[in-house]
Amino acid sequence: MARKKSNSTNAAQVLESAVSPILEINYNDPLFTAAAHPTKPILLSGQVTGHVYCNTYDAEKLEELTQAKREEHYNLEKEAYSKGKIPHVNKSVSQSKKKWWTIIENNTDIPSDNALVTTNWKTKRHKGSCRHAIFEPLEGSVGDFVYTCGTDNIIKKASTETGKVVGKVDVSSDYTNQKDALTKLCHSTTHPFLLSGTEDGHVLVYDSSNLNSNKLKFKVQNAHDDSVNHILAMPGVSAYHYLTLGSTTLSHIDIRKGIITQSDDQEDELLAMCFPSDEVGEKNDTVLVAHGEGLVTLWKNSKNKLMDQLTRIKVNKSASIDAIIPTMNCDDEGLVNSVWCGDSEGLLHRVNYKTGKVVETRLHSVSHGKYGAVDEVGILDIDYDYRLISAGMDSLKIWSNAEVEDQEVSSEDDDEEEDEDNASDVENSWSDISSDDGSDVNDEDSDEENESEEEAGDDLLHKRRTDLSEIITKPKRKTLDINKLTKSKQEDKPEEEAIEEPLPKKQKVKEQKLTTKQLRNMQKHEHGIRKFEGL
Repeated sequence: MARKKSNSTNAAQVLESAVSPILEINYNDPLFTAAAHPTKPILLSGQVTGHVYCNTYDAEKLEELTQAKREEHYNLEKEAYSKGKIPHVNKSVSQSKKKWWTIIENNTDIPSDNALVTTNWKTKRHKGSCRHAIFEPLEGSVGDFVYTCGTDNIIKKASTETGKVVGKVDVSSDYTNQKDALTKLCHSTTHPFLLSGTEDGHVLVYDSSNLNSNKLKFKVQNAHDDSVNHILAMPGVSAYHYLTLGSTTLSHIDIRKGIITQSDDQEDELLAMCFPSDEVGEKNDTVLVAHGEGLVTLWKNSKNKLMDQLTRIKVNKSASIDAIIPTMNCDDEGLVNSVWCGDSEGLLHRVNYKTGKVVETRLHSVSHGKYGAVDEVGILDIDYDYRLISAGMDSLKIWSNAEVEDQEVSSEDDDEEEDEDNASDVENSWSDISSDDGSDVNDEDSDEENESEEEAGDDLLHKRRTDLSEIITKPKRKTLDINKLTKSKQEDKPEEEAIEEPLPKKQKVKEQKLTTKQLRNMQKHEHGIRKFEGL
């Protein structure tokens, strides 16, 4: 039996954005991590099997093809609607029966002659699962290398172009507990510092320019009591300063000295965090944190040293917010103040953190998948041209960044808009009358002619309202006639007495009280309630 959709899913479908994906890649084996190249249309994906794939996509052609197919699909829907074959033109992206974007059914079987998506290289990178993958962010070599970590306790550095490993380190020798395992990676944007978080809450730092030395550079012991969920560099503060999330706390650490501050217990799992777009490489003062109870909280280092959250934004109370990322677009005023959130119900939310509201929703997944009810959004990234990338275990989607034209809607709803204009004219006429009343009240020195016009306007209003009341009261008169018919004794009574019938009825109900003597007499007699008392 299919599980019912939650209220949040239904609401998201109502508020769904018109933006659609341009590419969808499906995975046979669960996808654990994905990363977008910062300057090129290159996509990295790591799976539970330990395989890592590097793909290139032609974003411009995908955009053009998606737009052309969407217009074709829309015209067919419009034609079917005009012939009465369908009840309405479907404008929803998620509810459309036909998908107009490019779909790769199996990431392991992309044709070599595919001009839109190509596989640069693929490899079995780790013996266990590949848990995290990132591109190098250093200014002199942005995106030239990729770093991956797996459950085999090995971090590997490889060339983005060829996939060839150029350095690796076995971190198991640096564990306090040999059963510990790697969870997350983070790289400094200015120094060759490669950080890795562990399940026991430690942070290990290595020299990314010389991983083969197997030498631990720094170690922050017990940054958290539990697994490190996220590591965020603070280049605007220092190359040695980072933020980490683990369990229910946020920590500000210096990799040389240890924990600077640790927040109060938030009594909720803290899963991911990010800086707003305008603070990514600068101030690093405002931090947005995703919670397990469907919240996004705002923190400020300048206010309370990140000891506690300042405000909270309700995003989806029935799901956990598993991923959060800035839009990275500072050119648009609406986007610069927004962050993208992905939740466990397969929904994407664009949240304006300054207004504290969800301003846009997209549906990554609404149907049952292979590994759960829906494809939970646990991975978010932004590609080189500000396109949103969302992924779960089943699929990955690259969303269009082209503005959706409103001409489609206006061309279809010309008649509806005319009706709305007529309706607005009627509303304006009513509002004009009411505004006249208000202005006349404030006007103490009004003329008698204006007063007569007021009365005429009031008469118009009263006439319309009395007409409505007559329609409403018609059923009441019918009920009185039925009551007269049911009472045979009152057939010969005049209408006036019949109208006064409800009054004595109410009085009889109020006056019908039994005395204690009458109650005792009733208890002596057998009746239905007493007979079935013991059953």
